[in-house]
Amino acid sequence: MVILGLALCLPAQFYLRFAMRETGIHNTITVVNYGFGFYSLLLTFTLAQGLFGHAVGFTPQHKKLPNDRRQFLRQTSRIGVLGATAAVFGYAAERALAEPTVQRIRLPITDLPAELEGLTIAQISDVHIGQLQGEEAYIQKIIATVNALNVDIMTVTGDVVDGSVARLAHSVEPLRNLRSKYGTYFVTGNHEYYSGAPAWIDHFKNFGWRILENEHDVLTIANHAVVVAGVHDLKAEQHIIAHSCNPSKALSDAPTDAAFTLLLAHHPGTAELTNNLNIDLQLSGHTHAGQYFPATWVIQYFHKFARGLNKNNAGWVYVNSGTGYWGPALRTTDISGEITLMTLARA
Repeated sequence: MVILGLALCLPAQFYLRFAMRETGIHNTITVVNYGFGFYSLLLTFTLAQGLFGHAVGFTPQHKKLPNDRRQFLRQTSRIGVLGATAAVFGYAAERALAEPTVQRIRLPITDLPAELEGLTIAQISDVHIGQLQGEEAYIQKIIATVNALNVDIMTVTGDVVDGSVARLAHSVEPLRNLRSKYGTYFVTGNHEYYSGAPAWIDHFKNFGWRILENEHDVLTIANHAVVVAGVHDLKAEQHIIAHSCNPSKALSDAPTDAAFTLLLAHHPGTAELTNNLNIDLQLSGHTHAGQYFPATWVIQYFHKFARGLNKNNAGWVYVNSGTGYWGPALRTTDISGEITLMTLARA
């Protein structure tokens, strides 16, 4: 009955999450999320134990064992499954609620003017406000950490919220205080579309953020042109036809002699649409780097660019592993609550 209850946490999670977007049932969904997380780990280790047990069962040595010895080994392996599940669950729960991690990346750029060496870009992504534990305090930690970096350009690459403006306006209000020299740039993620993207776009405009909807800005820094472009989420047109993801449109009429071109795109798969474009760096999120075991192992088979810094043609794609988390408050990545700090360098 316990196993059945844990299994039912998966459909319950999606039902409650849909309801939570408008009403808010934080405590209930936290319990259900943890239940689903524990179940997914238990299922993984049980499958591994079953496969290993069947493989061992065919060996001559195992066939020679007396029945009581075989039964003892089966019981021991079951206890091992529970122990491994509990250990990974405890570690993952602690990691998910840890302090934000600043991931510092030195980014070599070919032909970068000497005057732009040292230019800094900060990124947060996939905060998922509306379903975090200790949400208010955690958001304040994000803001304090970002502002202490004194960056030149601040970027927010989608999935900021899980819920409507009516429910979460107060919760997201502190993000208004993000500071940078040249401003904050935002692009939508898939969860904005689950939560009412047009309303959130208008709301974030009131923060003074520059919302990039298949468009770009040109910054003049040390007498050099720096292009900051952004696109809608890769699957946005499934929700709003006019919000197709179009990197070519975003860079239309951008200066071809720009010293540095940055593209903000929530989904790393957007890079597949940029092969004919001159982009030095694409900043993305979405994958959470798998978030917790075993997804952290298999995520690379579902995304060409699954986490961290990746070479793409003549430029780079960087995938933030999530400033927050989604679903169970579990994380087994080496980075917890990532805030990315990019520093440009001459290649």
